[in-house]
Amino acid sequence: MAPIVLRDYQQQLLADLRAALKVHRRVCAVMPTGAGKGQTIGAIARGAACKGRRVLVLAHRAELIEQLTSTVRDWGFEPDVIAPGRTMQGRQVAVGSVQTVARRLELLPAPDLIIQDEAHHLVAGNVWGRIIEAWPGAHLIGKTATPERLDGKGLGVEAGGYFEALVLGPSAAWLVEQGWLARPKVFSWPGARNSKLRRRMGEFDLEQAARAFGDRAAIGDAVSHYRRRLHPGTAIVFCCTIEHAEQLAGAFRAAGIRAASVSGATPADQRKRLIAGLGTGEVEVLSSCMIISEGTDIPSVGGAILMRPTASLSLYLQMVGRALRPSSGKQEAVILDHVGNAHRHGLPTDEREWNLAGRRRRESVSIPIKDCPVCFCSCPSAAQVCPDCGHLFLVEERDEQRRGLQQLEGELV
Repeated sequence: MAPIVLRDYQQQLLADLRAALKVHRRVCAVMPTGAGKGQTIGAIARGAACKGRRVLVLAHRAELIEQLTSTVRDWGFEPDVIAPGRTMQGRQVAVGSVQTVARRLELLPAPDLIIQDEAHHLVAGNVWGRIIEAWPGAHLIGKTATPERLDGKGLGVEAGGYFEALVLGPSAAWLVEQGWLARPKVFSWPGARNSKLRRRMGEFDLEQAARAFGDRAAIGDAVSHYRRRLHPGTAIVFCCTIEHAEQLAGAFRAAGIRAASVSGATPADQRKRLIAGLGTGEVEVLSSCMIISEGTDIPSVGGAILMRPTASLSLYLQMVGRALRPSSGKQEAVILDHVGNAHRHGLPTDEREWNLAGRRRRESVSIPIKDCPVCFCSCPSAAQVCPDCGHLFLVEERDEQRRGLQQLEGELV
């Protein structure tokens, strides 16, 4: 097997991590979805193991455990897998399910280094936090695309979290400019962002959202705009509930499109086969409920169809990030946003300032983007020309969009 060669920006991230770890014991590293977070985890694990350190890589889903195990193996180490039905062999590197590790804390050897995947889950008091507190002497590296939580809790020590320093990788915009990610093109529809949806614990009520975006008109729009904007390319549809995902898949099949749905209830082998089908063309559209937004390694797809609203910036970026993997002949990633997420959180390539301090829960943030009145392409509010259809935004039109006013012909009396 040929040795793995890291990209320049990945090597720079590792250099910045090493420098931070000379000063701090617990460091969080940020890399956008699709930037190769798994390969940097493999490189870190190998580097530490070669120095005789005992390494524990933590993740929380079966797909992530399998993916990280394969990555560590590619870097030359056969890891232990700490998961239901697996026994420890005492190897130097272990990849562990968070839930199983938490149950076996007294049985496991103390690691010298813990690598926490999807580190935005790690806060004091939860199952991830219990593991970190069990081995206070271990170094900790957290990896995440979005060091921000829906509940606003900070990940840093000053906010009651665990991380002492933040290391930033390249931005999504830079990765697009360099060709490492596909350029996203977002289309949104008037009215989607104005939906009156209830919230529970900060997030939208998904049962209510499924009814709002599961009627015949909404599902028909999803199918027709896929045909117009994406077909014959492949797409992932992000849905509110299992029933909603099945509804969408059924509507696509009725329109003659090869479609299937997956959820946590789908058997693992079938789920893996359907996700792989996106790469072979066996599946043109895959609708998903809570299963392929975070971490899952999927083939390059033409785009993403958002039928699930979210108040979480992290979840939004993970959903659109699934479509940003570049591939031969793919010039751009089409994001069909039927639920107004781009207006809540901005465009995928917007520059974002990350920190470990946390922030207030986002309620009604005003995002400076607008939709083209001709083709519905979403673009920065300062844009003068639509990047999709070339529509020229007139000064008066820009002012009206900014104020939300409508001008009518009339006569003063």
